[in-house]
Amino acid sequence: MYRRDVALALVTAAMALATTLTGTVTTAQRTPTAANDWPLVSPDNRTSIVITRQADGRLTWRATRAGVTVIAPSPLGVRRLDQEFVEGLTFVRATPPVIVADQYQMPHGKRRVHRVSARERTLSFTNAGGRPFDVIMRAHDDGVAFRYRFPGTDTIAKTVSAEATGFAIPTGASAWMQPQQPVGEYAPAYEELYKPVSSGTAAPTADGWAFPALFHTAAGPWVLITESGLDSTYSGAHLQPEAADGIYHIKFPNPGEGLGVGNASPRSGLPWTLPWRVAIIGDTAGRILESDLVDDLAPATHIRDTSWIVPGRSAWSWWSESNSPRSASRLNAYTDFAADMGWEYSLVDANWNAMAGGTIEEVAAHAREKNIGLSLWYNSGGPHNEVTEAPRDRMSDPIARRSEMRKIKSWGIRGIKVDFWQSDKQDRITQYRSVLQDAADIQLLVNFHGATIPRGWEREFPNLIGMEAVLGAEQYKFRADFPANAAYHNTVLPFTRNVLGSMDYTPVTFSDHQYKHLTTNAHELALSVVFQSAVQHFADSAQSYQALPDAPKTFLKQVPAAWDETRAIEGEPGRAVVVARRDGVVWYVGGIAANDAQTSRVPMTFLGPGAWQVTVIQDGATDREFSSRTTAVASTDVIDVPMRARGGFVMRITKR
Repeated sequence: MYRRDVALALVTAAMALATTLTGTVTTAQRTPTAANDWPLVSPDNRTSIVITRQADGRLTWRATRAGVTVIAPSPLGVRRLDQEFVEGLTFVRATPPVIVADQYQMPHGKRRVHRVSARERTLSFTNAGGRPFDVIMRAHDDGVAFRYRFPGTDTIAKTVSAEATGFAIPTGASAWMQPQQPVGEYAPAYEELYKPVSSGTAAPTADGWAFPALFHTAAGPWVLITESGLDSTYSGAHLQPEAADGIYHIKFPNPGEGLGVGNASPRSGLPWTLPWRVAIIGDTAGRILESDLVDDLAPATHIRDTSWIVPGRSAWSWWSESNSPRSASRLNAYTDFAADMGWEYSLVDANWNAMAGGTIEEVAAHAREKNIGLSLWYNSGGPHNEVTEAPRDRMSDPIARRSEMRKIKSWGIRGIKVDFWQSDKQDRITQYRSVLQDAADIQLLVNFHGATIPRGWEREFPNLIGMEAVLGAEQYKFRADFPANAAYHNTVLPFTRNVLGSMDYTPVTFSDHQYKHLTTNAHELALSVVFQSAVQHFADSAQSYQALPDAPKTFLKQVPAAWDETRAIEGEPGRAVVVARRDGVVWYVGGIAANDAQTSRVPMTFLGPGAWQVTVIQDGATDREFSSRTTAVASTDVIDVPMRARGGFVMRITKR
C-alpha cells in the first residue's frame, strides 16, 4: 500500500543528504514523491510544503515541521468571473527547486540586517478551458508560502470572485484569533481582542476572523497564518467565519466597507500575480515572535537613499489632552518635553487646522528650533468615510495630496499620520500605497491609524514607520472592558499582530484616563521593549513622565525604537513574554506577565564574553511603585525577576 507520508519522509532524508554546504539543488530535490506530488523543503531541511494534484484535477497543499503536520491537506485554487481554476487542472510543468538567497537592510524593525534563505519552485497548470495558471511555492526555515499567478497579456480586467484557498489546522490545536470587525463608523480596523479558542471554532459574527491567526498544534509546532506582498491589484483578505473540518478559507472584504465605495472583489488585467498566503512556523511561540517572513516575502524597496528615514521616540499630547492639537501653546510644550527627554519626534493629532493661539507654521518653526521632528494628523477620507475629524479630503485626491505634502515639507514637517480607513478593498489598498509612494518621493514618514495590518509594505516602503491595527492604549479612553483584558492582551500581541511589523499601540501610560489601569507601572514601562514600532509614540502626559523616579525616567530617555537583533527569551500568549533586543552593544530586555504573579528566569546567554553591568527596573511593593538595582552580570548568569500579577520589568545591559 502506497504511503505518501512515508514517501515524503524518504525524499526529505534524501534531500538532506544530497544538499551540499552551499545549498546546491540536486536531482533528488527535483523528483516528486509521486506523479502528482511536488515537495519543497527549507534550507535547514526541517520545514516543508507539498502541493498535490488530486484525481479530479484539484490542488491541495500541506506543511510539516520536522515531520510533524502543521497544515493538513488544504484546498488551493481561484475562481474568476470569466474562468475557474479549481478543478479539472492539467499539469504542464514544474520548475526545479532553486535557492533564494537575499540580504537586505532596513532602518527599523526587529533587526537591521535580514538574511533570506529559502527554496522556491513554480508549478504550471491549465484549466479545463486551456487557460494557464501558476502556483509559486516557497519553503523558508521559519515557514512556507505560496501565491497564484495568471500568465499572459490581456488589458481587459479580470475579476476574482473567490479563492478556494484554505488552511487546515490539525485537530486539537489551540488558537488565538481576532474577530474581523463588522462594518461601522470606525471599522473594520483590526481593533478587537484576540480570543483564546479551540481550532475550528466559528467566529462570533458573519464577518469572520482577521489575519493574523495563531495556532499551537497538539503535536507541538506553532503556526501563524497571514498574507504578504499585497499590491494595488488585489484586496486585503481575512478568514471565513466557519471552519468546517478545521479548514479556514479566504474571505474578501465586506461589500459595505468604506461606505460601500469600491469593489469587494479584486480586478486586474494580465499578467496578474496574487499576494502570498503565508504560514509562519516555529517549534516554540518565541520562534514565531522572531520571524520576519512577512517582510522577507515582500518586494525589495526602490528607495535608494533611506538616510532621511530615522526611527525614534515621540511625544504625543492627544491621549492625555484631547483638545491639545487645537492649542499652539500645548503643542509647543510637548515639543519642549520631547527635547528634554532626548526624543526625536512629537505628534500633532487631529483638528490642528482649527488651532488657537498661533498657527501650525509657528508650531513647526518652534519644533525646528528644538530639533524635534513633527508629524501631522490627517483624515484619509474622501468618500469612503464620514468621520468629521480634520483636516480631511487632503489625502484622497492625488493632486491635493502631493500639494499638501510638498507644503508641509517646506515647513520642516517630518511625517504624517493618516487615519480612518475602514476598508480593505482594492481601492483603499491602492490609496494606502499611493500615500506611501508620494510620501517617499517627498521624503515624509507615514503612520497609518484606523488601518489595516502590515502586509510587507515596510520593506517595500521603509518610510512606513507605524501602523495601528491593534486594540491599543487609546482604549483606556473608550472601552470599559479594556483594563481587565489589557495584561492578557499585551502578552498575546507579540506572538500575533506585532509579528507582522511595526505596531503603533501608543504604549507606556502610567496615569489613569476614563478607565483605570490594572497593569503595574513596571508592566507599562516594559512595553517600550516588548512592543516594536519604528517610531514609538509614548502616549502619557509630559507631567506623568516628568514625575517618574530617576531610574524609569532615565530608561525612557535611553530606550531606542529600532533594533540590531531580537531574541525571544521565554513566554507564550496569554501567560507572559520576555524579549531581548540589541542596539549596538547595548541589550534591552522587557518582560510582562498576564493576570498571574510569576517569576521570570532570564539566562544571560545572549551576552558576549566579558564583564557586563545590568540595571533592572521591576515591580515595587505596590502596582504603582518601581524597584531598581544595578549589578555586575556575565553570560553564564541567570537573573530571576519576580513579577506581580499584570506586572513586568526591564533591563538595560552594558559592557563594563
